[in-house]
Amino acid sequence: MNQQSIDTFSAFLKSRGYAEQTIHIYSKVLEIVSDTWNTNDPNLLYEHINSTLKTLEPTLNNSIRHNIRAAARQFFLLKTGTIYKKYINKMNTHPGYDDIINDFFVYSTEFKSTTSESAKSECQHVKAFLRYLGDATYESLAKLEAHDIRDYVCSAFQGLKSSSIGRYVTSLRNFFRFLEYKGYPINESLIELPLAPADWAKGKIPVILTRDEEKRLRDHHPANQKNDNRNRIIILLMLNLGMRCSEVANLKLTDISWSKGTIKLHDTKNAHDRELPLPSSLGHMIEIYILSERPKVKTDILFIRNYLHSYLPMNLGCVRRVVREAFQKENISGWWKGSHALRRTAASHIYNSGIGLKLTADLLGHESIDSTIAYVKVDFDSLRSVAAYWPGGDSNE
Repeated sequence: MNQQSIDTFSAFLKSRGYAEQTIHIYSKVLEIVSDTWNTNDPNLLYEHINSTLKTLEPTLNNSIRHNIRAAARQFFLLKTGTIYKKYINKMNTHPGYDDIINDFFVYSTEFKSTTSESAKSECQHVKAFLRYLGDATYESLAKLEAHDIRDYVCSAFQGLKSSSIGRYVTSLRNFFRFLEYKGYPINESLIELPLAPADWAKGKIPVILTRDEEKRLRDHHPANQKNDNRNRIIILLMLNLGMRCSEVANLKLTDISWSKGTIKLHDTKNAHDRELPLPSSLGHMIEIYILSERPKVKTDILFIRNYLHSYLPMNLGCVRRVVREAFQKENISGWWKGSHALRRTAASHIYNSGIGLKLTADLLGHESIDSTIAYVKVDFDSLRSVAAYWPGGDSNE
């Protein structure tokens, strides 16, 4: 998280009478969490806190685990003005929602093959919406129209990034598709809800890194400082293979097949394993990292970090921070310049290499080719060079 938020949190703890040592320990916790915590929306913050705790706690001792939980509760109070425990109790005061939410979870995991974590996240989004409605039965949901969702989004998500709003809207659309599948009458306008707000796509062609920006990111970690090789590998896995941040964070030592020269990804977004070719140069960098730089720890997670004198697996937030810090230091900015820009860039390179859309989709782990189309950008310079020598065509010279 950025330093300004950490300083604000420290001042908040001081105003509540916490000792300097406690303030220091709690503030250090925020250094390892992502900026997704920096939201005033209690539903969204609750979701991000729980995701972080679930990732970190199995690897921590009791003392650090206690500190993270305590810091999270105080940060929740700072951002929302609500005591964490009271918020949880309030969330559980609507037993009438349970049947609907449970049915949606089963539909998502068993019928759509959505991962359990993604399904739980969507259920939280839907539960927040049902609390907003107040009276949530299958009969009352049949009366909803698209403008009701618009009113909810405008009132509940003011100040959130478009990507965060998009996740909520996508969850709601999936929920209404579930109701349609169950045979309940649903207004047709709900099924046509956009996957994200209208201003998400700033243009019709996916925006990727420029060649100069890509080169600067590839060369950003020159291997002369601690963790440079590790961080460069993280960026190259995304730029060369189109891996998601979550997939990089979940990589294990056993996922690398040195004899075959491949990396196998498990528990991916669409719940299907996939195997990617490992370039020899990248494989050599990983080999050096494992043999000479990676701390000797019991966990088989590939990427390790040092936190409070302990060696812990890097989580999703840590991987994103590596990319974002590289963006910041290379002065690469723009509305689209997040960690996913590396995946879009890799997708375009893979597709423009001539392997075809279907194989590109397979490498990216997309079930639908339509998803891949939204990622790739055609190399118009290459098309012009082809057109210049097309039989019977005019030359550019």
